[in-house]
Amino acid sequence: MSTWNGFPLRPSRSFLAVAVLLAILFAAVARSYLRRYGLPVPAAMGVYFAFILLLLLALVPGFQARRVQQPLGGHQPLWVFVPLWCLPYLLYTAGTGDFRWTALLKLLMVAVLPLLIYSEFPPRKMHVFSWQDACVAVLLITFVLSGQMRGIWNVPTNLDFMTRLFLITVASWCWKFVRVVPELGYSFRLSGQVMKEAAINFGIFAAIAIPSSLALHFTRWNPRWPGLMPFLLNYLEIFLFIALLEELFFRGFLQTLFSKTINSWAIGQALVSVLFGLFHILHAPFPNWRYVLLASVAGWFYGSAFRQSGSLMASSLLHAAVDTVWRTWLSAR
Repeated sequence: MSTWNGFPLRPSRSFLAVAVLLAILFAAVARSYLRRYGLPVPAAMGVYFAFILLLLLALVPGFQARRVQQPLGGHQPLWVFVPLWCLPYLLYTAGTGDFRWTALLKLLMVAVLPLLIYSEFPPRKMHVFSWQDACVAVLLITFVLSGQMRGIWNVPTNLDFMTRLFLITVASWCWKFVRVVPELGYSFRLSGQVMKEAAINFGIFAAIAIPSSLALHFTRWNPRWPGLMPFLLNYLEIFLFIALLEELFFRGFLQTLFSKTINSWAIGQALVSVLFGLFHILHAPFPNWRYVLLASVAGWFYGSAFRQSGSLMASSLLHAAVDTVWRTWLSAR
């Protein structure tokens, strides 16, 4: 892969192969999905190509061939990212006619503010969680929890997964190319170590969480096997649209920098696990302390898979497996 200051100028063969595979797979999914809503061809094409471009933008940093040591220099290259990140929205609106200035402004704010903070006030110590990192973290959390990212992709219905892909794109590009987070682990390379850590931590967590959730009356046994292909598709969707974003933020970004700043992997991992758990307190019935407890325990094992493998693939695969199994065989009381 050709690079400029660590930034990929030409896609690798593995990235192209994955891109083609996902484009074909989601074309089949989109066909049935969009037919259900009776979308005209231009709208269907706009939604599909916007989704595929968002997905590929989110995956690009994970196929970086070599480790980026220094952030990209100069202001001009950084601001080129903004229209590139927002291009999927323009494709979406060109097909659907659902252009809203407020929606574009929200996307621009999410894209510009982290770049502005990191480019104007670059952190001096790359291994330390800085005030700049705190500002960016608060911004992203605020956008998500306040509901400001809703109402952007509305055709044929609320496409929340598009917003998640946009957030993954902005966060991964910032932490891989702009404010380089050492040991971020944002890589889509599969290895024996990655699979091993995901499997081991899944087994241990399942042995703890399933009986605990039943004893706490948080869940009940309710198997709903949909068939192998729907199960695998559900797993892929959870991996791409839920696990990847949360693991990038909590494990790759927060756990890595907290552990280095505190100089203790155990404290850093425990702290982020608790924060991860607290983010589930809003689930009904509020305050949902049982969810907080179980999510905190899950966060510890996600963090262990990430730390022991050095890759977010391990924690994301584990995270997606937990959610998929939970939805398939258990349900909330």
